[in-house]
Amino acid sequence: MKTPSDILTFRISKALSFFAVLFCLLFSSPFFAGAQSSPTKPDTLDNKSFVNWAKGHAFTLKNTDNAVGYNDLLPIKKMIGNARVVAVGEAAHGMHEPQAFRNRLFKYLVEECGFTTIVVEAGLAESTLANTFVLTGKGSPQIAAKNLTIGNASSENIELMQWMRKYNLSPAHKNKLKFLGMDVEIVGYPGDTIARHVAIDTVLNYLKKVDSEASAKISTALLPYINRLSAARYPALTQIEHGQLTAILEGMTALIELQRINYLEKSSQDEYEWVHRLAIAAQQTERIARLTPQDQSGGVPPDAWMASDARDAAMAANVIWILNNRANGKVLLYSHNAHVKNAPTTGSVWSAFAQAPNTVGQYLKSILGKDYFIVGTSFAPSVATAQPGSVDLALLDVGKPRFIVSLKEASINPRVKNWLTIKRPIEANMHFFFNLQIGTAFDALLLLDKSSPAK
Repeated sequence: MKTPSDILTFRISKALSFFAVLFCLLFSSPFFAGAQSSPTKPDTLDNKSFVNWAKGHAFTLKNTDNAVGYNDLLPIKKMIGNARVVAVGEAAHGMHEPQAFRNRLFKYLVEECGFTTIVVEAGLAESTLANTFVLTGKGSPQIAAKNLTIGNASSENIELMQWMRKYNLSPAHKNKLKFLGMDVEIVGYPGDTIARHVAIDTVLNYLKKVDSEASAKISTALLPYINRLSAARYPALTQIEHGQLTAILEGMTALIELQRINYLEKSSQDEYEWVHRLAIAAQQTERIARLTPQDQSGGVPPDAWMASDARDAAMAANVIWILNNRANGKVLLYSHNAHVKNAPTTGSVWSAFAQAPNTVGQYLKSILGKDYFIVGTSFAPSVATAQPGSVDLALLDVGKPRFIVSLKEASINPRVKNWLTIKRPIEANMHFFFNLQIGTAFDALLLLDKSSPAK
């Protein structure tokens, strides 16, 4: 949910922390453009079997900005079946079209398919304001949306929150909608020295109410660290300091668990469970920071895959917790293709990793199986930069401006099935690409005919 204008302010240097480098890899456009192979004249001959098949199986979609009704979305209900979590990926952050489609799809899934919760790639703790607004009307959707990102608040998020609030106001809707994030603490721009610890603050405020003595002791123990939890300062902690901070956070979580009975006498179960999860979220952030390589002098360190993997494992765990403890229904997960795909991250600049990191999608698929359905998204690519034989070019050749196609039926066509099993590139962030077995990575593919900045 970062906007292009925010992204373009970044400047990569050897002094950047890995948090900064990883952020740019996943969310930026121009920095590592030279790291991928030079564009060549696209050769789509090996795409013909898939293209010809898709022409007869793809469902045309209306332009989201002026669409009326849901008739074009009806096939999606059959595609997803009884899946409890439907993930929609985006090819790049900060774009209007995928977020607008997400909003329209969520409304349809709520009204027709029993969905109650949207989970986005934003901090779990930071999503408190958004969820509070849609449930109670308290606060501002503008401020809540700004809290979900380090860039400008997107109008698409604001519009969705307002629709969800209106839906929840109806007495006829007994099962209220929720808006939550799955990510660890937002660490800010590269070089940002503003400490961010919303999860820890929330836990300490809760403990102040139910166990003031414990709150004071933990606050004192955290004093040497609390102002260092920022993009620029967190990675500078020594391993000894990381160990000490880890012990404090583990002790905080253990205390909450051991005092469950006592704390529940002084608070509601919902409040207790939320605070317990945020204590775990604080540990997740610390784990990622601890796994971050110390040596940043050579760009992206090969061992950086561990921090990337830890982040995705944390996000997947948070999705499962939301599904089982908050959703009270089915979940729409909206995040980058990089995270929702059921495949490790390989290709382009990600080849710097010593090992391909696993993803949210892989973890969720291993836990939920058929209850996890993944839609991978492509923009109409630039012919000048698209990789030869890419998924993006194949989708463009289908000849429909906007469409969705399920890959489940492809197995009955041997040539198409083979096409889906061969690793091939799909665009990421407009300048990079992943190499994926598309038939494994996604259950369906969505093509949007253009990409423009979020409003």
